[in-house]
Amino acid sequence: MKRNQVAWLVLILVLALGVLGFGQCNTEVEDNNSGPVADWVADLPGSGCIEGSIGIVGDLDFYYFDLSSSRWVTIETLTHEDTEITLLNSNGDVIAQNDDVALNVYSSSIQEYLYAGRYFVMVWEHGDDNVIYNYTLSVYTEGCATEVEDNGSLALADYIGQFPGDACAVGTIGVVGDLDVYSLAVTDWTVLTISTITNEDTEISLLSDTGTVLASNDDYVIGEYWSWIEREVEPGTYYVVVREHGDDNVIYDYTLSVSGLSYISEVEPNDDYTLADSLGSVPGKVSAAGAISVIGDLDYYTFDVTTATSVVIWTVTTGDTEIGLFDALGNTLAENDDVSAGDPSSRISINLKAGTYYVAVREFTDTDWVVPYTLYVTGD
Repeated sequence: MKRNQVAWLVLILVLALGVLGFGQCNTEVEDNNSGPVADWVADLPGSGCIEGSIGIVGDLDFYYFDLSSSRWVTIETLTHEDTEITLLNSNGDVIAQNDDVALNVYSSSIQEYLYAGRYFVMVWEHGDDNVIYNYTLSVYTEGCATEVEDNGSLALADYIGQFPGDACAVGTIGVVGDLDVYSLAVTDWTVLTISTITNEDTEISLLSDTGTVLASNDDYVIGEYWSWIEREVEPGTYYVVVREHGDDNVIYDYTLSVSGLSYISEVEPNDDYTLADSLGSVPGKVSAAGAISVIGDLDYYTFDVTTATSVVIWTVTTGDTEIGLFDALGNTLAENDDVSAGDPSSRISINLKAGTYYVAVREFTDTDWVVPYTLYVTGD
């Protein structure tokens, strides 16, 4: 077959840059010529890729991916030979099919909005009259889930994802009094941060699996209308309810953002650096939940910096914390009492080299106890 070389070179550049973001690809394992013996390619949201070939004329390669929440999903091949791909649901019904991305470009691409579930991708040589020496199949998600009505009760909640992790959904309060309910699965002790992005007046609530309200928020900032909740939760099923505050208006659009960060619970005694609780390593984000439950108590934590990075350390609490940062030799690198006037949480921002560091948390002045706090350490 004659190819349009210019078009092909452009496509190779675009798709190759995309595949770089997937890291190491899996390799096809024959015999994978039907659904029951399909090779796994990815758990979505996220991305995955696999390298394969059509080694004999008439060969079929089957792959599957699992999608945990509704998303736009892109499926594409990167090859200089003539693939054709088909997307099927878990029952084997054809959802979409594509031969060529564009005229005289012989890679294949499908983009579909899919609901949570298992899906299969079938790859073959277009025409079943030739072999394909190699191709890369990539599967990835983009954007947020889209609210699916009717989701006005716990039983009809839209599943948004698994946490720790990140997820988002786009929705509307299209009718006065409407409720949008989303469910999420928490698999580890997690700090959930839930917020809306909107210029209209949302109110959000976090509910347990029995429907008990754990936290609610209307306006996080005076004069603005978006909502924000932070809550430490144990493994289980939870629900987020979005409504228009007052139930007397509509909301044309909002984005619900849910972020879950795995955290450790403080283990006493940890009042000396030799007894420090390990947070983990950065770059990345780590956290711990603790409390100054005895006057004069100190809580020590340690973390590793694996490569030079900008680090931010802060507490979230209604009590008055003070934090100190120390290097492996015990030298004080930074201290902070209050983030700002009226905010008794603490915050340090600093550039750190690779190494081991310690954070100490105490009640400012050591004359009172502090209600529970959450300590965060992030590195970019």
